[in-house]
Amino acid sequence: MTTGTHIPTLTITGMGITTTESEVAVDASLDWLASLLQTSDTLFPSGGYAHSYGLEELVAMGQVTDATSLKRFLHEDVLPTLERLELPYLRFCHEAALNHDCEALFGLDEEIGAWKLTREIREASVSQGRQLLRMLDQVFDDEFARAFARKAIDRESPCHQITVWSILRSSQGAPLESMLIAWVYQSVSTFCSASVKLLRIGEVACQRIIRSCLQPETVRELVRRSCSVERNDAGWFNPLLDVASARHETAFSRLFIS
Repeated sequence: MTTGTHIPTLTITGMGITTTESEVAVDASLDWLASLLQTSDTLFPSGGYAHSYGLEELVAMGQVTDATSLKRFLHEDVLPTLERLELPYLRFCHEAALNHDCEALFGLDEEIGAWKLTREIREASVSQGRQLLRMLDQVFDDEFARAFARKAIDRESPCHQITVWSILRSSQGAPLESMLIAWVYQSVSTFCSASVKLLRIGEVACQRIIRSCLQPETVRELVRRSCSVERNDAGWFNPLLDVASARHETAFSRLFIS
């Protein structure tokens, strides 16, 4: 039996065509979807537009020069990092958030800060996490997020983006797989958005690259493999990204904060 809200359609008569009134069932189990779309949209003020996460310096180093090398960078460097590190930690945090376990979240938050090896990347993560925490309070009025924020202030906890993002998704009731795919999309699109300012690359080329990363088979396998990563095994080391981030901090001129 399907549950939901019935929305009657208008009856319109004209030009010899008549549409009859019908009822459309809106499945209440999809209530999380609208909120997920809102918070994944570029209009949502998460602060990601100000960061390139090392891409600016990778371009300066000649490691990423065009659409082809950008696509290779995303598939060979970014997606493996998501699979072995970021998606597993997002899952760990999501489980703690569902249980309203602040202590577990604070422990995970410390670990997240520990594997962000450069200052710029850590500060970018904290800045976006705290911004998102404010939005949770001001827009979504989430009581658990408010309680977490109070305890975070008392403990002087950084509140990294992954940690707070998991609280947001748990409050929305988004399924785990949908939450993980949304993170993949956000991560890939952030690099592509920054690339438009750094490379001679058009929006169509960027969308093709994003699509290559989000092919059903690709993203399905990525999520599946990430869900098999245990906490003691979660980790990924990519010195290229860390070196680029460290170089960016002392660059003579910069378009992005990180």
